[in-house]
Amino acid sequence: MLCEQKCNIQDVAAVITAMTDREQPFLRDTVEAVISDPSIAQVILCIEEKNNWVEITLGSLIADPRLEIARMPLAPPGAVRNQALNYVQMKWVAYCDGDDVWCQEKTLIQRTYANNLRCDFVGADHYLTNEKGSIRAFAMARYLPMPSSWMVRTETMKQHPFNESLDQGSDGEWWVRTTGIVHKVRCPEMLLRYRIRSNSVSANTPSMRGKARIVTLANIPGLGAIIFFVTWFIWLFTRKKTYIWYRGWGQQPYNNTDQEMRNQCG
Repeated sequence: MLCEQKCNIQDVAAVITAMTDREQPFLRDTVEAVISDPSIAQVILCIEEKNNWVEITLGSLIADPRLEIARMPLAPPGAVRNQALNYVQMKWVAYCDGDDVWCQEKTLIQRTYANNLRCDFVGADHYLTNEKGSIRAFAMARYLPMPSSWMVRTETMKQHPFNESLDQGSDGEWWVRTTGIVHKVRCPEMLLRYRIRSNSVSANTPSMRGKARIVTLANIPGLGAIIFFVTWFIWLFTRKKTYIWYRGWGQQPYNNTDQEMRNQCG
């Protein structure tokens, strides 16, 4: 394990977004994984204001004293996450979509990274799963981590909120806009199970179509084992503690924070 000494600090708030009925079949697994994380002290579940199924779906989980239901009008993901900050009382915030599942001790491992590297942001790598939640491949989060793997200082998100005008891609816009300002590190461990489903909001983006093709092929008996091994091998020998700047984003801003991050990460 890359994190040698785990940091037993409970100062992370989880923000779960489940704004449509499409998340209902998966939400219980999402919430169960979040509340089992040792670093989570607060959970804000963002749902559409007219939602009438959340209590039945969560069952006994609804009684967890850390869980707070935030009802709000349907809005783009960036706007929902910005509104959720009004409920956050912890120093750190970790995001999770209502159909994704954190791996065991996900945020605890990231919190240890944050302590060791004194950073503002820790992302993590992820598995690709099919709609049933079965792991099918390793993903290469070399440029931009999935938002469901993000853990960020709450003050950082308040100073640099998401762009609420974007229906999609607010995470990518935030990533580029805060380069050279927010000290980001990559925890190169598989800490998220990212669910690929056909009716997701981002299903038609080029990146998601590529992931969907991998999972579709991996569902084929025999071929699935080959894809799993090949993607594991590529991930194992290419993983780093820093993210790569994608040329399509333009010229990368530079300041001393960038160099300090590279010096600490090695």
